[in-house]
Amino acid sequence: MVSFAEPARLAFLALPLLTGVLALYRHRRRLLQQRRLASPGVWRRLLGGTPATGVVRLIVWSGAAAFLVVAVARPQWGEMPAEETIRTRDLVIALDVSDSMLCEDLRPSRLTRSVETLIRLLPQLEGNRMAVVVFAGEAYSLVPLTTDLSAVAVFLEGVGPGMVALPGSNLEGAVGGSLKLLPPEGEGRVVLLFTDGENLQGDVNAAIEALSEASVGLLGIVAGTEQGGPIPEHDERGGVRYKRDQNGQPVVTRAHPEVLTEIADRVDGEVVSLGDPEVVREIADAVARLRTREVEETRNIRRVERFPIFLVAAAIFLFLGFAMSPWRRLATAAAIVVLAAPSFALAQAVSPATSAPHVDAPPVTENQEVAEETLPSASWWQRLIPGGSRRLARRGVGKWRQQKFDEATMSFAGAAELDPDGPERLYDLGTALAAGGRLETATPLLATADQSGVPFAAYNSGTAALVQSQPDAALEWLRRAMLADPDDLAAKHNYELALRMRDQQQQQQDEQDEQQKDQEKDQEKEQEQQDGDDERQPTPTPSQGQGPAPTPTPDSNQPLFAALERAEAEAREALRSPTPKAGKVEKDW
Repeated sequence: MVSFAEPARLAFLALPLLTGVLALYRHRRRLLQQRRLASPGVWRRLLGGTPATGVVRLIVWSGAAAFLVVAVARPQWGEMPAEETIRTRDLVIALDVSDSMLCEDLRPSRLTRSVETLIRLLPQLEGNRMAVVVFAGEAYSLVPLTTDLSAVAVFLEGVGPGMVALPGSNLEGAVGGSLKLLPPEGEGRVVLLFTDGENLQGDVNAAIEALSEASVGLLGIVAGTEQGGPIPEHDERGGVRYKRDQNGQPVVTRAHPEVLTEIADRVDGEVVSLGDPEVVREIADAVARLRTREVEETRNIRRVERFPIFLVAAAIFLFLGFAMSPWRRLATAAAIVVLAAPSFALAQAVSPATSAPHVDAPPVTENQEVAEETLPSASWWQRLIPGGSRRLARRGVGKWRQQKFDEATMSFAGAAELDPDGPERLYDLGTALAAGGRLETATPLLATADQSGVPFAAYNSGTAALVQSQPDAALEWLRRAMLADPDDLAAKHNYELALRMRDQQQQQQDEQDEQQKDQEKDQEKEQEQQDGDDERQPTPTPSQGQGPAPTPTPDSNQPLFAALERAEAEAREALRSPTPKAGKVEKDW
């Protein structure tokens, strides 16, 4: 079905239609005049035929004008389906990385076998959103929900013991950390719990209640055997010794499938053994049996622009009109104009940008208000002729390759103004602004482009934030870039730079806080010394002839005041004392 992006312009079709009617009327009047002068036979003997009235030429020119009006109205057809319904799930992998997962009752170890199984499982879960949580004595979010399972595999390959600071095994914390990554409601939310079932700190009943209240399914994967084994510990020289408890006895860790079975029975879940040879297929089948959800994804696919067809038709009709007698001499000139028009339009595409003011504001101070930046706008004829946004974008790409960033920014700004809903235009403009140092204006444009799915927008946003010395924002954007493309070495390099910058800023902040505390401490000491000097008054020497000075009466509140001063000093000293270290757990495996 044909539609028009600018249907109001079709009203101009009345002009070529009126021209065609007038041409027919003129043709009829000339025929009548010729017949009054002579009969058709006389005209053939004198001139070889009846004189032409020019009606065909006028009709052809009217057709060219009609095609031009239709082209300006931007006809479109070839629409794609706008909505698609898919069945998917939100899966959170809760992976136990406690020391007990180093047990080798499953070769090469429980943790290594779990990671290998997950990497083999990922291709069979394509189409689902997945997140990763690692836990020991507490839970830590490793990967948020994403459909890029290759990025999930990259993060899983880096999983190892010691990733969580607090040792132990806490199933309640694992479930709580997993629920934080899932949507608050909806079907198809499942937790895949890879653990040996040991629960040394958490409350299993609380975990069951949390899963039941959230209506989240559970698939438990038991890592280990009920016979169990010792926990190896490797020293720096490559030697191996086995973990012992506080009494010096060797620790033997055993799998507890009954714990996962209890949780699964109460939340309508399933349990699979990691030692099963067909564990990957069993997990995939179990996930398929769990609840799913239907999601409607709206994809804004633009209809294909067909105005070039009508422009070509208008040019052909115009040339044919000039090719007719007595206009043959002008036919060549018309052809030259038609062929030269695209080049002329491209050369003039940046004319409004060159006259636009150059925007390069100085650094903003604390008390100075930030003025809204004015970007160049497209000219009126770029708005009128279809395809102006694409022409300006191509012009900007050419200037960008020539490293003329200011001119590229002007072209991209005009393209974005003509197509404000196009994420690619916002990406081009944001990239050019960032290259020109206008980072505050570039960041929201790149963020919008990233939300619309434009590749590399997250990388450019993170890089812009890094240049602005905003490491937290840079880490967030560059993390998205690495999830979108795990092989992007530039994103990884900038991510490391952002981490260093954040550490440096934190160190500088700590040094400033320490200096502030030292200054406050010195001021307190000076105040205490001054108060002590005021209290020590000299004892007056009695004059000759006078008796000894009277002994002052002791104040009954003096012991109370002294106790209050000691309590205040102890409280002040407690505030200056460092934060106490976290206590060790009794069972740290």
